[in-house]
Amino acid sequence: MSSGAANKFQSSFTGAAADIDVEKVPFQPRTIKFWATGGVWGVKIADLVGMDGANYLSNTAADVGVTINSDGFTVANGADVNVSGEIVYYECED
Repeated sequence: MSSGAANKFQSSFTGAAADIDVEKVPFQPRTIKFWATGGVWGVKIADLVGMDGANYLSNTAADVGVTINSDGFTVANGADVNVSGEIVYYECED
């Protein structure tokens, strides 16, 4: 029986008035959790109904703007977890 352990990676980025490519995750994430210093949090789960494409969920509403890539993710300009100048902490799991 497996332990259920998963790879985890934590870091941060500073929100910008532009798309942000986070390309330093050492695996392709399946789940990404976000916490912004302005009080916004969000979650993106690969293959979950309603979170296909760039769709994700935040504490403000369902939103669009987070895309999972092979080495991390992209956060689009205008996503509520990409507020210009705010530090965004994230945790990725596979």
